[in-house]
Amino acid sequence: MAFYQPQSAVEKIERHPKYYLNGGDVHFLVENYIYRVHRYFFERESAWFREKLGTPSPAGQQPKGSFDANPFPLDDVAADDSFKFFWVFYNPTYSIYDATLDDWVAILELAFDWRFGEVKKLCTREIEKPEIAPVPKIELYQTYELDKKLLIPAFLYLCMRQEPLSLKEGRQIELETALLVATARECTCGKPIGNGSRSPTAAELEEDDMVSIIKEIFGLSAGPPSPSLTPLERHRCRNFHGHCSYSDYLTPQTTGTSEATSSPC
Repeated sequence: MAFYQPQSAVEKIERHPKYYLNGGDVHFLVENYIYRVHRYFFERESAWFREKLGTPSPAGQQPKGSFDANPFPLDDVAADDSFKFFWVFYNPTYSIYDATLDDWVAILELAFDWRFGEVKKLCTREIEKPEIAPVPKIELYQTYELDKKLLIPAFLYLCMRQEPLSLKEGRQIELETALLVATARECTCGKPIGNGSRSPTAAELEEDDMVSIIKEIFGLSAGPPSPSLTPLERHRCRNFHGHCSYSDYLTPQTTGTSEATSSPC
């Protein structure tokens, strides 16, 4: 799919060709585009927007966002990313969404920054569909504070593979998580039991036992099961190289195109 590409920021401010809507009652400025959309969605879904849009205006002045000449600025946001975000609310096929992993991550970032709880849940459901390599997935879920129970398969993989975490992987998932992974690996390693034999290794433990160890060490409380507790295929995790695409870390079986559904094109 191809999202609308904004023109150079040095050009004059203009109305967005798709999201300057009849009946819209709040005007946002993103880069050099004015968006006119419906205030209702932003105040209903976001505590951040309820606070910002609800700030009283000085006496004799119109509220920010009330018309083109006085738009509400959304700073540090790319026009392309805001377009993707607005598409969530104005998708013409309602609950059928078709976007790439990188698109969902861009939408998730704004949902996290602007405190759109339901949009964040939607992003989580969509990001769960493809299979992402374990280390990048842990990094992503921790960055945007997604449900850690969904990381159980990734933790299982890191505990069951032969190689320990590399220094680069440890930095990606942060010190505390790296130490917890190391602790879980130690708990699942075969240890002497006094009669010349050793306790079961991770490869020999039942999956339910492994899950119990992971839940205990990572402090994951009881709740609805993750969509899959099956460890990811034992491939070598690829690492990030700067700010590259999350789609680079999809496992091979999930990189195909989906059925034709609604896209924000």
